[in-house]
Order: sequence, then C-alpha cells, then structure tokens
Amino acid sequence: MEERLQKILAAAGVASRREAEKIITAGRVRVNGKIVTELGCKFDASKVRISVDGKPIA
Repeated sequence: MEERLQKILAAAGVASRREAEKIITAGRVRVNGKIVTELGCKFDASKVRISVDGKPIA
C-alpha cells in the first residue's frame, strides 16, 4: 500500500511527520538510490529501499 514518504519515516521511528518533512526537503532521504526532496511523494515501503543520511530504514 502506498503511503506518503513522511508517514513512512515517522512510522519507522526516524522522526515525527513534521521533522520528516524537514529531512526530506533538506535532501537527506534517498529512495532506491535517488534523492527525494518533494513532499507528498507516495511509495510502497515494502517495495522500495529508503535511506536517511545513508542509513537504511527498516
């Protein structure tokens, strides 16, 4: 099921949704190796690799 990236990060315990938005816009998040800076992007967490500051999230 696709969810907004900031919600995925919040559910993984990376940060709150608001803090996750700041992390995304700062260019610190990669999805399948590509930097994502746009808010509202939706992904299926079970089908993509997401990392913050180079560290993969569960």
